[in-house]
Amino acid sequence: MAPNDLHMEKIKKMKTKKLTFVILFGLVLAGCTSNVPADMRLMMMDQEDIPSEWVIFNESTGEEWGGEVYNIGFAYGNESTSAAIEQQLIVYSDATAAVKGFGEYTGYIYTAGWSTPVEANFAPVTAGDLYEFKCADQELDHTVLKNCLVLQQHDNYVSAVGASVSGPLTFEALNSALKAIDAKLNGN
Repeated sequence: MAPNDLHMEKIKKMKTKKLTFVILFGLVLAGCTSNVPADMRLMMMDQEDIPSEWVIFNESTGEEWGGEVYNIGFAYGNESTSAAIEQQLIVYSDATAAVKGFGEYTGYIYTAGWSTPVEANFAPVTAGDLYEFKCADQELDHTVLKNCLVLQQHDNYVSAVGASVSGPLTFEALNSALKAIDAKLNGN
C-alpha cells in the first residue's frame, strides 16, 4: 500500500470512529435533557412506526446544525450492538436555512465508505425534498454493524434517521418507518 493510501485509510478510520463517538456521545447527552414537545412528536416516528416490543431509550431537545433539535430513539436490547433507530428533527427558521443545514449535515456525516444500499427503497412523497439514504459497515465492540443515516429536508425541517440495521430492524422495517415519518412531515 502506498504511503498516501495508508494515510487516507487512517483518515477514513478516524472519521468512522469520530462518527461512532458522536452518535454514542449524542445518545448519552440526549438522555440527560428534556422530553420532546407534543407538537414536535406529531412529526416524528413513534412506536407504531417501528417493530413491536421496542422501547424509547432517549427523548431530548437542544440546538445544533443551526436549528432547534428534537431527538427520539428506540432500541431493542441493552447491548451497544443491539438494533436501534433514532430520529433527529431539526427545525430551521425557513426552507432556505433548512436546505443549507441539510448540505452542512451531509458534508459532515457522509465520509468515504458510505453508500446507498440496494435495499433502500424510500423516497419522499414531495418531489422537491432533498434526501440521502446511505449506510456503512462499522465496527463496535468487535462486531461489524450496518449503520444507516437517512437525511430528508422538507420545508423548514431536516429529519435525520440513524439506524443500526440488524435483527428485528430490517431494511423493510426501516423503509416503512421512513415512509411514516415522511407522511407526518407532510401533515398526513
